Formats: sequence, structure tokens, C-alpha cells
Amino acid sequence: MERDVALVKAAIVSKLVRWNKWGGAHTENILSGIPRHLRGTKEAKHALKELVQSGWLIVAVKTKELHYSLNPEKAAEILTFYGEQSKE
Repeated sequence: MERDVALVKAAIVSKLVRWNKWGGAHTENILSGIPRHLRGTKEAKHALKELVQSGWLIVAVKTKELHYSLNPEKAAEILTFYGEQSKE
């Protein structure tokens, strides 16, 4: 389970960094970049919850849906994590 949670976190952060979704720029289709077998699972929900609780993701309610962006105040931590994940 922890491996799947880490995989989902890495996919979400990677997607948002590549799309340059920081602060006011946000997206609703955050889980579309993760492996199909993990979409909608408790691991995916757990990973998303952990990213929000850690302050890495900002949640905005737009058009009655949740939209996510990366927290610019945590940019150093996020980019370090992203760099480590892209080496693997």
C-alpha cells in the first residue's frame, strides 16, 4: 500500500510541476496522470489527502469541483521531491 501511495504522490507532483500549476493556476483532472489501476482507489485518495495535509497542494472549489495547484510557499520541498523522483 505504501508503495502505491508513494507512486500516486510522485505522479501527481510530477504532473503539476510539468504543467506549471503553482498558486492561482490550478487543474481539476489531477488523477488522470496516475496508473489506471490506482485511479479511484483508497491509495489514491490517501495520497491526495496527505499532499493536501502537508501543505503541498492548495485546493480550490471551482465550478462545483475540486481544483488543485502546488503551494508556491513549499516550492523548495516540492522541487526537491520532484528531482528525486525523476532520477528514479
